[in-house]
Amino acid sequence: MKTQGEEAVYRLRWIVLLIMGIVVFGAYYAFDALSPLASYIIEGLGITRAQYGLLFSYYSLPNFLMVLLGGILLDRIGIRKAGALFVTLCAAGVLLTAVGPTFGIMLAGRFIFGLGGESLLITKTKILSKWFKGKELALGFALALSVARLGTIAAHNSSAWIQAMTGSWRFAIWISSFIMFISFALFLVYSRIDKRSEKVFDSDGGQEKRAHFVIRDIFQFRPSYWFVSILSMTFYSAIFPFTAFSTVFLQTKFGFSAVKGGFYTSLIIIGSMFFTPLFGFLVDKFGKRATMIIIGSILLIPAHASLGLTSLPPALAMVLLGFSFSLVPAALWPTIPLIVEENRLGTAFGLMTLLQNIGMTVAPWMAGKLTDIAGGDYTNAMLMFACLGFLGFAFSILLKFAEKKEGLGIELPTEDAQA
Repeated sequence: MKTQGEEAVYRLRWIVLLIMGIVVFGAYYAFDALSPLASYIIEGLGITRAQYGLLFSYYSLPNFLMVLLGGILLDRIGIRKAGALFVTLCAAGVLLTAVGPTFGIMLAGRFIFGLGGESLLITKTKILSKWFKGKELALGFALALSVARLGTIAAHNSSAWIQAMTGSWRFAIWISSFIMFISFALFLVYSRIDKRSEKVFDSDGGQEKRAHFVIRDIFQFRPSYWFVSILSMTFYSAIFPFTAFSTVFLQTKFGFSAVKGGFYTSLIIIGSMFFTPLFGFLVDKFGKRATMIIIGSILLIPAHASLGLTSLPPALAMVLLGFSFSLVPAALWPTIPLIVEENRLGTAFGLMTLLQNIGMTVAPWMAGKLTDIAGGDYTNAMLMFACLGFLGFAFSILLKFAEKKEGLGIELPTEDAQA
């Protein structure tokens, strides 16, 4: 039976969920604010499509190392100190991107933003693993993702509109900087809540459990962990780099305006925003994580192939991508706490995000390069994304087999799996 103090902390988890959702909302908005502005940035700076892709690659580039280091810092110095560092880097990087008078300085800003951005997402994930441990874990993850993805929806539907209203694509980036500073302030609010709740929250004397990092620990993670991690790399490389180019792709192939292209791109996120909490609830209640990941991965193939090889209206493909983008994350992220010890979660999420960012560093550049080689035709880029979907499907099948062999309860309801 919970004490009065424990009941108070239990209720606070929903406030923590809202705060962290808004914190990551800012990071998502800042990342995606450039997507609807692609044609304006390319023309305004006199750069190629491949160079434009570097604005996203430079965000991912530092995370070949930083996300692993960030995860280790979370496990070593704690959530509050590490998270404050990450959100500060985000705010500084987005500000530099807005200020930067040249393409090189904008790249530097995106690089600094990347130093903190992905590690901030890991921080959010570890925070929710702490506050939603138990039967609500997948639902907590899913709700936070939905709030955060509002940032992407807002970016895809506002950036081009702001540019049209003001005549300045740079002003649209300044708006993203302002939103990121709100996220910075809210993380400080969370830190205060966490500090005041620590003694009640942790039955082991009020101190967050921390671990000393040993490099060999990485190689002791189970095969299921590696399958999930590589799957996340292929899956997210087929989603986020696509959204980086989707607005200008829709303008080129279907004659859409930048505003309409941004809206169609946002259909992916709108669909996931509504369906992810539902699938999170179903994961908690019924399990079937590996099965849901298989279904979500395979949907990427016809969606991208349709966009690349046919002239069918793109709305259905966008909805399929949104459905996939709901199924996979709702099942994928809450799988990690079932297969990794709690005091290693920061390192585990960090390594997983490192692999993810390897893909997201290479994929946008490759998509731009394939399009430049084809003279502005995006067919080969769409087929590349479809191939990434196939690879994700292959690793989801391997995860299913590993689940049967390891017997870790990946397919069980959350309450039974964590019992």
